[in-house]
Amino acid sequence: MKGLFVVFEGIDGSGKGTILRHAYDFLVAKGIKKENLILTAEPTPGFYGKKVRELLSTDVDPKVNAMQFLDLYVADRKEHIEKVLKPAIDSGKIILCDRYKYSTFTYQQIQGIPIEKISVLHKSMVVPNLVFILDVPADVALKRISSDSKRNTKEVFEKKDFLENVREGFLKSKKIFPNENIVIVDSSKSIEKVSAEINGVLWKILKK
Repeated sequence: MKGLFVVFEGIDGSGKGTILRHAYDFLVAKGIKKENLILTAEPTPGFYGKKVRELLSTDVDPKVNAMQFLDLYVADRKEHIEKVLKPAIDSGKIILCDRYKYSTFTYQQIQGIPIEKISVLHKSMVVPNLVFILDVPADVALKRISSDSKRNTKEVFEKKDFLENVREGFLKSKKIFPNENIVIVDSSKSIEKVSAEINGVLWKILKK
């Protein structure tokens, strides 16, 4: 079986988790064995990932903790690559990952960290085969977040002005990574339409 590392990115409320799960169900329906599919996310449940989540839950200006966020995200990502991504890639499995380096480049640049500094810390890290950036206006995203009963608290990044800037940052990803396979998808559409578009791209790549 052909292995594939696929990343789903976008602002909170863009539908990443839901669309990722639909992609998983689609691949299973297409005959891909569950043991050959890896669902993962960043920040991870590991030591550094937990530290990130603790920091995200504090109600402070995101720019105050810029370097701390960057250091924790990078440490978490290195551990993720070593323990999950690299072994799965080496064994030819299909990885569906909720967030990766593109979130760090987007959020931490907005926090004021130069792109050159972020780039150096990501040198030689695994590059995905395919990246979906789910694009949605901040207003729509916040409405989705507020209607989600599973979310008990708002994370520090889930504020309208900040989300507007983050959305613009994600849309610049194709320019920042011109040699990577990045697909921008309008996720303000219905889940069915977004899933159909993404699943079509996924299946086309797997059939090559």
